[in-house]
Amino acid sequence: MNWITVFTYIPYAFFALTMATFVVPLKLKVRAQAIWSMALLVCFSKFLCFAAFGGHAFTPDLPAAVIWIWDWLYSGAMILSALGLLTVFFRVRAKLWVLPIMAWGLAAWGLYNGFSVPAVHEVELTYSDLPASLDGYRIVQLSDLHCSSAARRWRTEAVVEKTNALKPDLICLTGDLADGKASRIARHLEPIKELRAKDGVFACTGNHEYYHDYYGWMTHFYVKAENIRFLENECAFPHEGLALAGVPDKSGWEHAGIGGPPDSRKAFATATNGEFRVLLQHRPKGAEENCREIGVDLQLSGHTHGGIAPLLSTLVKLHNGGYVRGLYRFGGSRLYVSSGCGQWAGFPMRFFNDSEITLLTLLR
Repeated sequence: MNWITVFTYIPYAFFALTMATFVVPLKLKVRAQAIWSMALLVCFSKFLCFAAFGGHAFTPDLPAAVIWIWDWLYSGAMILSALGLLTVFFRVRAKLWVLPIMAWGLAAWGLYNGFSVPAVHEVELTYSDLPASLDGYRIVQLSDLHCSSAARRWRTEAVVEKTNALKPDLICLTGDLADGKASRIARHLEPIKELRAKDGVFACTGNHEYYHDYYGWMTHFYVKAENIRFLENECAFPHEGLALAGVPDKSGWEHAGIGGPPDSRKAFATATNGEFRVLLQHRPKGAEENCREIGVDLQLSGHTHGGIAPLLSTLVKLHNGGYVRGLYRFGGSRLYVSSGCGQWAGFPMRFFNDSEITLLTLLR
């Protein structure tokens, strides 16, 4: 049983939970209970219906409006199941009819945050030993764009326009650019070919590059995007005094049987002249070891989506080495974990956790 199958059928457990904690306690007449049951069943069947009618549980070939509406219905139903459980656990004697209003209201807010165009988040990083050639150097990080049949071309164009307007020296893409097969989604991601920076655009792979169509993306899209260079356990020197390395995501060899494991030591093998070391690694886990043992001065990562929501962020943090969002320090070195500038279609909501286009400025 693969992870797509798990995500397709797990919602039915929440359907049963919602029936037990919300529908049954309402003590409605049989017809009303049947209507609620059928409506909730439709909401929780999102992934199954996407697979049946759209060809894929997470990246269906359906009109964007249909995907957004069903995302909203599904998300609201999931929140309703959580609210119903809380009323039972804490013995809250609230009027249960209020719960659907709260659930689908929160879902609308979370979806808006998930799909809206990200704002620019500026971060200044000060290093006492920064090479003079890099003082004031501006790096834009874009992570977890998750371009898909829901997050379409217009959104990618808006992200590219905002990024180019910053006139960065360097643009770094830290994985999970798209969800789905290149033959279907490439037109929505295509605007990233227009990204422009003085010293170029560099990238590393994320786990979603391997889940769907690795060879399709790498061969038929990324290779043709001549302005983007993917770094896989290798190093580039885009500016005087700067060594920029990238490693592939571990999903390549763990799940897809492609290539080898990420090896940051190997990636910096050619950086032998005391350059300022920047590492692109999709997952933040292992950042302290990279900084202390390999001499990475700045690691740029994503993957966590900022924790998605306050309660979920604790679980996300546990599975990512204790890192979830923002800036972390290891002596004189830094890790920056982007909240991402998109959202995965499997859980399209964000709460108290805005997406971001990150502008990092290096200072002495």
